Amino acid sequence: MPRPTVAALSVLALAASASPIPARAQAELVDAFRQLLVAQYRDIAHADTAALRPHLADDLVWVIGANGKEVTKSQFLAAVSQPQMPAPRFEVDSLHVKRIGDVAIVAYRRSDRRAVGALDVTTLTRALDVFVQVRRNWLLARHTQAWLVTPVAPVSLDSATLQPFVGRYEIGPGFVDDVHWEGGQLVATASGQAAGATLVPVSTTAFSPDGVGALIIFERDTMGRVLGYVQGYPDGRVVRAARLP
Repeated sequence: MPRPTVAALSVLALAASASPIPARAQAELVDAFRQLLVAQYRDIAHADTAALRPHLADDLVWVIGANGKEVTKSQFLAAVSQPQMPAPRFEVDSLHVKRIGDVAIVAYRRSDRRAVGALDVTTLTRALDVFVQVRRNWLLARHTQAWLVTPVAPVSLDSATLQPFVGRYEIGPGFVDDVHWEGGQLVATASGQAAGATLVPVSTTAFSPDGVGALIIFERDTMGRVLGYVQGYPDGRVVRAARLP
């Protein structure tokens, strides 16, 4: 009988119902996977592919969080084999484990800590891993993750500094972003939208819609007049909106 694919195992595990296991057994299961994940990320941080390889299923699919690209086991190991200097530090918490037969669905939060020059940068993601049990060993078969948005640190700007940004900006033909005052704050409302996003200032020219998500950076000419803005999105898109007369 052919071995089920990872996708099939994932669907079966998510769709199936299983009797709850005793609290103590569940706690032991969570602790076992916590240790497994800690070891896995330690091996990744130190480019130790020899230690990592036996814990990966042959048909592993690892989805890269930054761009959604799917890589195979060999591609993943090749990437891990390139040491990162300095080595990142990974931490996992908030584990939830659901086991159904020889499949385990493991959800957790991951903290990535990296030194960037003199800065200590931390990014947070939610990860969902599918493990399959083969000869009493749990092998990672699929990994996916989603970035968690960290609220910005706003700066305080007076109304005179903010006033030049009030105006209408053309995102595309017939689609306009109206930047105006509401309750003492700048709010951007796009065509057809009933409610807008509060523009939270993070510098004298950069704003974060509602304090999270894509950053808006206004552009000026040599005389200081606002010409439009540039907005980058997590999926890599960049939108330029010219200010209308």
